Amino acid sequence: MKVFVYGSLCKSLENHHYLKDAKLLSEHAWLYGELFSGFSYYPLLVKNPHAKTFGELYEINENTLNKLDRLEGFNQSDPDSLFQREKATVFIEDQPLEAYTYYFPHQRKGAPVPHGNWKVARMLKQKKLKYFAFGSCMDQERFRSGKVDHLFKNVLGCGKLDGYDLTFSHHKHDGGRADIIEKQGTRVEGIVYEISHEALHYLYKREGVYSNGYRPVVVEVELNNQLVSALSFTVIEKDTDLTPPLHYAREIHRGGSPYLSADYIESLEKRFMEDLPVKGFEKYLSEMK
Repeated sequence: MKVFVYGSLCKSLENHHYLKDAKLLSEHAWLYGELFSGFSYYPLLVKNPHAKTFGELYEINENTLNKLDRLEGFNQSDPDSLFQREKATVFIEDQPLEAYTYYFPHQRKGAPVPHGNWKVARMLKQKKLKYFAFGSCMDQERFRSGKVDHLFKNVLGCGKLDGYDLTFSHHKHDGGRADIIEKQGTRVEGIVYEISHEALHYLYKREGVYSNGYRPVVVEVELNNQLVSALSFTVIEKDTDLTPPLHYAREIHRGGSPYLSADYIESLEKRFMEDLPVKGFEKYLSEMK
């Protein structure tokens, strides 16, 4: 059986140990419902067909389900339980699945959770944030041209995101833009910055968060041999892979080259010359070398 979790049961949060025997199916699943901040350290999920809540999807056994029922204060014979466990339609990207989740059946409390994502909301409360850039935001020249390079001076190093693949699923008039999707056995490398909320506001505008192009997510990346939580961005309406324009491929390659592994840079070069051939990229490479 499957369960969708959206609060303290998520990875790296307070009650995640209850899922130690569970199998993670997706870190970025979602369902229709609205998330509120509540009255304690956990959020409240309320039914709403016009809102989305993002969370994690797990395969669990009966024993784990019983533990979750107790944690959530759910009693099948008590209609006034703190939470009600119900079956819901949960999506991995656009693929629907059936899973249990826990709804708050009482009068909602607290404010709506930003982006319908509890982990993002928690991270946004920090004064300084770790930000994982895997696309053109690795490029300092682009920051300089936008007069925001001072906001991205604190580079912490190369971040390695396991279980994800780099795609170009955001279509614009001149080609694709970078995205990350869950895919076992693959890895995305990028740059981890420490940023302020001023930098975050710039990223929200640049990444199209305000125009619903991308949404913020929290991912766990390996940085200096340690796992750290970092903010990143993923495309909302994912499309097929589309060849990026030369200026965009150049920004990714130029920005990532000083920090990413030689093998990863080589794989990017192959991508831009063979898999998604970018016109003029080979000439750019020869001029670089």
